[in-house]
Amino acid sequence: MKLDDMYEPNRRGEAAREGGKQPAEGGAPLADREVPLPPVATLDHIHRWLDGEGPEPAVRGDAARSLELWRRLDQETERRRRVVTPPYVAARIMASLPDVGSSTAIAPWWKKDLHLSPVTILALAVGAFSLGLLAMRIAAS
Repeated sequence: MKLDDMYEPNRRGEAAREGGKQPAEGGAPLADREVPLPPVATLDHIHRWLDGEGPEPAVRGDAARSLELWRRLDQETERRRRVVTPPYVAARIMASLPDVGSSTAIAPWWKKDLHLSPVTILALAVGAFSLGLLAMRIAAS
């Protein structure tokens, strides 16, 4: 088995390189040829893919991270769409809503029943009495 020495000059005095120009069958070196790179996806390509208007783009670099983020978000969104609320939660929510036919649900606040504790009634009475005394003093002055 022969191993290529990458640092020794070859017959023509050039350093041997992997993938370098090799002489053709006629002895002339091969011409360089351009190798087309895959198209780089721009954000426009990614947005079209997200909108469902195009195929998934092949990306590199920062665009690849952006594409991976959107792919994970899409998977998470699909997973959450399949999540359903347990029946007991929906039943508790519906039970806590006021009855639609009830007069208290549609009556304005001034027409609803007023429920006051005895302490609140006493505090209101003392405040009204104090306000009356203050009004009499101001009127007498």
